[in-house]
Formats: sequence, C-alpha cells, structure tokens
Amino acid sequence: MRVIIAALAVLITGNAVAQCDSSVHMFNIPYVKNSSYFPSAYSTRLDEISEEHKSKNGYLLLEFQVQKNQKSDELRAYNLWLAERRIHRVKSYLTESSFPAPIVTRILTAGMDKRRDISVTWCPIKAPTVKSFELAE
Repeated sequence: MRVIIAALAVLITGNAVAQCDSSVHMFNIPYVKNSSYFPSAYSTRLDEISEEHKSKNGYLLLEFQVQKNQKSDELRAYNLWLAERRIHRVKSYLTESSFPAPIVTRILTAGMDKRRDISVTWCPIKAPTVKSFELAE
C-alpha cells in the first residue's frame, strides 16, 4: 500500500522523474531488428523477478534507449514507435501476470549507441520513518 501511495504522489506532483539512486540492474532484454517481441526465455526471468519482489517496497524501471542521430525524421519516428511497442509488451506481460509493484517506463531519446534492448532495473523505496512521541499532560 505504501508503494502505491508513493507512486501516486510522484505522479501527482507534475513533472515526475523516476529517480533511482540505489538501483539494482537485473538484466537486459534483447530484441532482433524491427521486432517488438521479446524472446520467450525472458518470460521466465520476468516471472522470477515478480516472485522475488512480492514483499519488497519499490518499483520496476524499464528503460529503452533510442539513438540520437538518425538518418531521417521518419526513421527516428519509427524507432520511437518501436521502442514504445517493446516497452508496452514487457509492461503488459508483467501486468497480466500480476506483477506486485509499480512499473515505471522511460525512453531515453539521446542515446549515442545503437542498441536494441530494454534495461530492467529494480528501484527500492525506503519506507518512511515515523517517529513516535508522547504528549505532555
């Protein structure tokens, strides 16, 4: 419940940025050229992290990097569309399999390398500390 409230607070504040200072990079999901379907072997890996993070506070960060310099605006638009499809498929898979934590997605649009993978990272959220005090009578 605390994780959901924290995620909603981030979304309500306007320009929300997924800040993940103490992240744990888990793995990358590779893609073949021009495909938005991830290899079936990664379904098992996604199922494993779903089970592993059932009782942990945090969120899953899915990032895809799109190369900054493209041959044309049409190619850049296509690659952005493909990046969105790739992230959507992973997020849909996790949602349909009842992933227990929020999922944050991010497309980085100024990449320097030609890459075709989604970075899967766990971002823990520390529970807020509540100090107890006694009222004076």
